[in-house]
Amino acid sequence: MKASVQSKLRLRSVALSFSVLALAGCAQSAIKPTAEATTPATITISGLTPEDRAAFFVNHARSGELDEVEKNIAAGANVDQIDSLGQTALIAAVSQNSLAGVKLLLSHKANPNLADGSGWTPIIYGAYFGASDELLTELLKSGADINGRNDRGVTALFLASAAGHEELVKFLLSNGADKSIESTAGYSPLRIAKLRGQGRIVTLLDPSVAPTPNKTQNQTSVH
Repeated sequence: MKASVQSKLRLRSVALSFSVLALAGCAQSAIKPTAEATTPATITISGLTPEDRAAFFVNHARSGELDEVEKNIAAGANVDQIDSLGQTALIAAVSQNSLAGVKLLLSHKANPNLADGSGWTPIIYGAYFGASDELLTELLKSGADINGRNDRGVTALFLASAAGHEELVKFLLSNGADKSIESTAGYSPLRIAKLRGQGRIVTLLDPSVAPTPNKTQNQTSVH
């Protein structure tokens, strides 16, 4: 693969990560997925390096090129291979809210709890990006830990509460999300919802509080 192609793939991955960082802003640096790219590996004369293959595979999933994902898997690709950002194809599909991509990867036994370099699992990414109930259901059916925590102790419920994803908070609570889990900085989903002015979500987390309108309703687009 030519260096220019490799550079484009890495720039695309970095752009996604910067979008993730820009959307966070919930509680200090507790809500930031992995964003550091590594130095491009040297391409061997025999063909693509494992790093190159992983970059292509994950980017196919991120771009919705599921035929290419399927071809790679049929040719023996590791469905859980990790790109230079520490992300898997499943994480990439979740970040694009691609139900078809998630179903495809899970059908090939992708690990629903394999995290990136900062401990962000697919379901945590799903909560951050406001994934559909259908997509999250597929993850849960495959064994995703709804109460999994990243390196800062942040859960899917914490992120959904902070971002103002009201329906997602309802879904997570109805599927066993633990609202008592605090981040390493001592923030619970309820505390972060109050801090962010998410009035209706505060009521979902604490029914004793009268409902008030949310101050913000974050949109989670990576485009």
